[in-house]
Amino acid sequence: MDALFAAIPLIVFLIGLPVLMKPAVKVAPVAWLVTVLIAIFYFGFPAQVTLLAALQGAITGIFPIMYIPFGAIIVYNVLKATGWMDKMQNAMSSITIDRRAQALLIGYGFSAFLEGICGFGSPVAIPASILVGLGYDPLMAALVCLVANTGPVPFGSLAIPTDTLALTTQLDFMKLSQMTGRLMPIMAFIMTFATVFVMSGVKGMKGIMPAILITGLSFSIVEFLVANLLGATLASILGALVCLGVLGFYLYTRKETEVWLFPGESAAATGSAHTLNFKELGLSWLPYILLALLVIAVNLPGTKPIFAGKVAGTEWMLIKAQIYNPNKVYAFTWLQSPGTITIIAGLIAFQFMGIRFSDFTKQIGITFKQMVPAFITVACILSISEVMNLTLPIIDLKSKAVVWATASGAAQPSMIAVMSKSLVAAIDKEVMPFLSPAIGALGVFVTGSNTSANALFGNLQTLTAQGLGLSDVLMASAGNAGASAGKMISPQSIVIAATAVGLMGKEGVIMRKTIKFAIPYALFLGVLVYLYQFVFPGLIP
Repeated sequence: MDALFAAIPLIVFLIGLPVLMKPAVKVAPVAWLVTVLIAIFYFGFPAQVTLLAALQGAITGIFPIMYIPFGAIIVYNVLKATGWMDKMQNAMSSITIDRRAQALLIGYGFSAFLEGICGFGSPVAIPASILVGLGYDPLMAALVCLVANTGPVPFGSLAIPTDTLALTTQLDFMKLSQMTGRLMPIMAFIMTFATVFVMSGVKGMKGIMPAILITGLSFSIVEFLVANLLGATLASILGALVCLGVLGFYLYTRKETEVWLFPGESAAATGSAHTLNFKELGLSWLPYILLALLVIAVNLPGTKPIFAGKVAGTEWMLIKAQIYNPNKVYAFTWLQSPGTITIIAGLIAFQFMGIRFSDFTKQIGITFKQMVPAFITVACILSISEVMNLTLPIIDLKSKAVVWATASGAAQPSMIAVMSKSLVAAIDKEVMPFLSPAIGALGVFVTGSNTSANALFGNLQTLTAQGLGLSDVLMASAGNAGASAGKMISPQSIVIAATAVGLMGKEGVIMRKTIKFAIPYALFLGVLVYLYQFVFPGLIP
């Protein structure tokens, strides 16, 4: 019975989003209220500590979590409003008329880049609309982008999902980056083949195999290296930049002896109206090239302590507070945050691009208004996560004093721990490698967000893994990676894709096609996790 009550907040999401089709901004506050009431009146947590835990979760949801895409989307909106995003898109669409190559360049590479910088629907909506503009059938454009946008998902929006997973599970961010970076590159490589297969079948894949291999290898190798050596923050962005550069160069310089077009099309009718302007192309990418350089610069061994406020005289760079738990202090390294770095990179680049400062300031308010629903949703979900992970008593590890306790003084495990205990009793350890990606996929199917899925289910994966004697880093990372399968079938993602290509009301048709890719994807990922856990455990960080 305890496990059932602990699961009610998750059931609220499961019913409210995919069943009742209510927006997350309405469901999340209801789930938050239900969580707080259950914590206080069923599990017996004192109201004061419950509300303080909820407050810490909500603040964390805004700073640092949502502050990261806020900065990225401001810069993106400036580029869009001033025409630079159009120049970037036009340059890419002028490189080739082969429909398969366009799917790889725009549906895969450009989508991965957008996932890395801002996420939140844009990696599907924008490339899909470009493909429709190039003459793609709307359904095909939606399918290509939903299937292709999987490899970069755990590292999207400057790695918010992985960052959130580290915050909610208290696992090491770098270890999670490395383990996720040992799963996703394999899946990303496979999905380059799926991107072409969805539109042309096996026969069509044969004619463009070099481009498929170039796309998959360039993105996957860079994603692997960055995630394992530098951390998750730039894994998608640098992978996409290299992929776009290498693939674009190959497509631009190769002789198109075989051009694959849709039935009934002619090469003359599909010719691009745009010519490739290398200067405009380079300038349009400048904010993101500078972003990559600045993120690396502030995370070097010699500079990281300074920007993290850990060197005398730099404490002002760190916002720090004890809200309810002295062992879990709230901290926000705002100057080291990718959100701040993105804005700085943008402001520097704008000077070379002829973009006025007023263009930037105008987009701050527009972006804030645009993101209010996301702010509310993520704040509620992180608040729910904090309450569901609340355990009593809380003892200050330094003074050994009891800070918070139940009225009776008895120990009270967290709601997540209660669910985990039931899960441990119900399954064998050999099942967990397959269950973890499925839980991640379910989380995204329900919430529409890898970040939200990690906040809700991350600690469940961790505690269950520990209870079964499995690697908590691997199982948490498996859920993080499995979320990318859920992206293909998430009602939220499908609605965004359908809206972008003008297929509102056809969401069911799209889902019936994408689920054929999502299920094998999750199963194969489960096989990888199983192999890491039981055959190659030495490869787990």
